[in-house]
Amino acid sequence: LLGCGVVGGGLVKLLAKHRPDFRTNGFDLQLSHVAVRDPDKDRGIDLSNVEVTTDPMAVANDPAIDMLVEVMGGNDIAVEAGCAALTRGIPLVSANKSALARSMGRYVEAAKQGGAGICFESAAAAHIPIIEVLDRSLACEELTLIKGVINGSTNYILTFMERAGCEYEEALKDAAAKGFTEADPTLDAAEKLTLLAFKAFGAYVPPAQVHTEGVTRISQVDIRLALELNHRIKLVAAARRGEDGISLRVHPALVHRGELLADVDSEFNAIILEGPGFKEMTFLGKGAGELPTASAVLNDIVKMIRQPGTSTLPGFKRASGQAELADTSALKLCYFLRLQVDPARANDMLTALGGLGLDVLSHAQVEHDDANYLGVITDVIEESRMMSALTELGKMEGVGQTPVFLRLDKDNYRDIVEREQSTYFGTSLER
Repeated sequence: LLGCGVVGGGLVKLLAKHRPDFRTNGFDLQLSHVAVRDPDKDRGIDLSNVEVTTDPMAVANDPAIDMLVEVMGGNDIAVEAGCAALTRGIPLVSANKSALARSMGRYVEAAKQGGAGICFESAAAAHIPIIEVLDRSLACEELTLIKGVINGSTNYILTFMERAGCEYEEALKDAAAKGFTEADPTLDAAEKLTLLAFKAFGAYVPPAQVHTEGVTRISQVDIRLALELNHRIKLVAAARRGEDGISLRVHPALVHRGELLADVDSEFNAIILEGPGFKEMTFLGKGAGELPTASAVLNDIVKMIRQPGTSTLPGFKRASGQAELADTSALKLCYFLRLQVDPARANDMLTALGGLGLDVLSHAQVEHDDANYLGVITDVIEESRMMSALTELGKMEGVGQTPVFLRLDKDNYRDIVEREQSTYFGTSLER
């Protein structure tokens, strides 16, 4: 075992708890080595019969081990140790999304060289068994979209902002006090999305090539306008595959309150798959925490014991493995715009938006800090055209602040508008 912090400690507890279950199924698991930074630290677990060291490479190269579990995090030494074990035929179970996403090629080559397997269910969404589903149950599906809320810290912050009515900075302090913060939450989501897209599409897109935007610019007025428009704001990670290639994006988005993603709060994660064979499939569960992650690690260990040779990397290969990255400027989406305007000029602004080629489908106004804000949702438009329209809006008389935009989770919001209209006026309504 490399690393014995929150997840590693949880795994040690689970190993002891489930030992009778292992023996009932004809095998046993013995933890023999643990590599940690501080061997003298009290971890609240019994390591009396375990060799504790500060050298991960010594553990990875020890001839006595027959499986390596890596939950230490980081990149350099984690990758070196994992690949060293694989090269000599030792299977690897990893919860290290960063190392896997950044060095996938090295892991694949090492596994191929040593004929060993790799499992990493816990690296993508903790206890949600999405990798198993993609690798086995849906291996031959022509998936078109995989998206979700997969970062717990930003989800907690946005939930807190909405419930407490506060700004980002206050919510961040509360998250930090509860231990929910990360160095870079958007990078965390991008790394997970790299792993999910690799399993869904068979194409590797490094995290550095994933378009990422964080939630630091989300304000309380955005939260309020979104609610007025029957939406909530979430950090959405999405990988789409179309005729023009693959698009991987992580950014805040408005999610309609009729969609499941809108109800995913705090440390919970949700992942949605779309494909012609089954239309839509949703997975929901805890995406972080000691026992959810440790349990996913343990399940990978047991799977590799019961099914020798099991490997989720690369797993089921596709003939069209590599695909071109789509041109993000050519994406066509619906958008939310926030404009500070005088209430008396709101209708004039809506007319002006139409003059810029922005078809407004829905709009609302709120008062915040002695100013009036207009929020609108546009029809589908190319992102490059939206950027051009924003420049023009910023120059208009009567616009008090630089306009702010957010994308919508749904590619086509018009479907939602028409569904809501039919609820009130009947299905025969003509737009």
